[in-house]
Order: sequence, then C-alpha cells, then structure tokens
Amino acid sequence: TMEWDTAAAQAVVEAAGGLVLDTQFEVVRYNTKDDLLNPFFYVVGDPDFAWRDLIGRM
Repeated sequence: TMEWDTAAAQAVVEAAGGLVLDTQFEVVRYNTKDDLLNPFFYVVGDPDFAWRDLIGRM
C-alpha cells in the first residue's frame, strides 16, 4: 500500500488511543523517504501492552 492509503486510518487509530507501528515498533511516519510505499506495519489498540513480546513468539 501507499502512504495515502493509510494516513487517514492511522489518524483514526491514534485518536482512539491506538498506534500504527513499523516492524521495529516505531510509530509509522510519512514523507520521510524517497518513495511513498508503506513499510510492513502493525496496528495496535493498547500501546501499553507488550506487543513486541507477543509478536516475537509468533
């Protein structure tokens, strides 16, 4: 997907208290590289949950 496909959805997720994270568990940022392709990402509802631990066990 491209950045414009997910930017609005990310705003909704963040307004609801969640996060959109890349595979390094950093918040996805826009217009930071030469192309506009999205990285692989996770959408999480509870930023305080140990997502890295859970995903690492999969």
